[in-house]
Amino acid sequence: MEQAVAGTVAEAPSAAGRGPVVRRRRAPRKLHGYFIVFTALFGLFVLAGFSRSFFIPVAQGTFSRPPIVHIHGAIFFGWTGLLLVQALLASTGRLRLHRRIGSAAAWLVIPMLILGTIVSAKDAINDFTAGEGEERLSFFYGELADLAMFGLLTGAAMLLRNKPDFHKRWVIMGSLGLLGAALGRIDELSGWGFYIFLGMIASVALYDLASRRAVHVATVAGAAVLLALNLSQQAIGDSPLWLAAAHELLQV
Repeated sequence: MEQAVAGTVAEAPSAAGRGPVVRRRRAPRKLHGYFIVFTALFGLFVLAGFSRSFFIPVAQGTFSRPPIVHIHGAIFFGWTGLLLVQALLASTGRLRLHRRIGSAAAWLVIPMLILGTIVSAKDAINDFTAGEGEERLSFFYGELADLAMFGLLTGAAMLLRNKPDFHKRWVIMGSLGLLGAALGRIDELSGWGFYIFLGMIASVALYDLASRRAVHVATVAGAAVLLALNLSQQAIGDSPLWLAAAHELLQV
């Protein structure tokens, strides 16, 4: 929770002549509902995006991908559920349980990065050999950039669990690195993915303004990481240097 800022001393003495007037800045408002709405909306996008390609086929027993893809999907969706659970626990003051779950959840970050990279690489190899060509290798870079968004911000959030102002912002912002994969699978939102991504980032800044009347430095830093990695995807993914590296990495 954000701590109240120390009071500032006015230059003029009080009307009663008893010394300087101490004016204390307003303590940040605890808008827990924002994090619940953010994580619930994020979860809805994930559920909608993967319902046709993962959840429904798994429920019907028709999902025929390798076991590693099952594990990958289960862990990534589990992370999505944990975000909402953690937001609910924090909003109801159950901070001890929130911290215990968070400490355990931190161990999911590295396996998620490893599994995400392996599954993305295997899909890229299969699609390239099926005839999609170098466009698929460019797309593979975008997948790695999305994983980097998640890894950098969420990893930093886990390291800064003792600094709640940074931790809570970077956990939700880092998870936006996983949003593109879901939105790209929702045909009805085709063409709107980037704007939704921007809107989710902007919502964190609006939360800052509503709760503390200024954008937090963690929000600025998080937005810089997300936008830098997102906006550079096409330029780097289409570059001869990356394409040569992808051929070497994937042996295609």
